[in-house]
Amino acid sequence: MNLKNRLNNIIQKDKSSNPKYIIEVIKSDLYYLINNYFEVDFKDISIEIDYAQDKYNISINCLGDRIKTMKVLPNN
Repeated sequence: MNLKNRLNNIIQKDKSSNPKYIIEVIKSDLYYLINNYFEVDFKDISIEIDYAQDKYNISINCLGDRIKTMKVLPNN
């Protein structure tokens, strides 16, 4: 079974048995990524996944308070 089919099976099964599970997993992953760059609160991230015509529509919305300062080493 290829990756696309596995993902489709996971999302379809989770949507029928526990629709929030896959969204919470993705939300958690995104939180750690986005939190590297912005001050965000986990509750301010929303994700919606719809499946139609063999394609996924993934909508992500996140509110951030500010951009974090990047720490860089000076060029020598």
